[in-house]
Amino acid sequence: MKTHYETLGISKEASAERIKRSYRTLVKIYHPDKFASGSEAQAEAEKQMRDINVAYAVLSKPLSRASYDAKLSELSFRHPEAEPEHCAKCGKPTGYWHSLRNMALCPVCTR
Repeated sequence: MKTHYETLGISKEASAERIKRSYRTLVKIYHPDKFASGSEAQAEAEKQMRDINVAYAVLSKPLSRASYDAKLSELSFRHPEAEPEHCAKCGKPTGYWHSLRNMALCPVCTR
């Protein structure tokens, strides 16, 4: 699932001006009126615009953005990314399943 930041193509550190600029650029690209009526492209553009509008509505308001960021942090804390952590001894990746168990050592170094 894409975050609102990914939808707008910006970083989490983006300024309010950068958020607005990205939104306006994407609206110019995906506005449904630019596509043939009833076409698949128009339907896809409408979906993109819904996502873009929701992302902008959340990220353009400081309080809603702060709340959204807090939820993102909570989710990333509960569900670590699939990228492996690295062993404290040898530096090799520990692997996804080991990182879920909060192991700091790879399977070889734990023996």
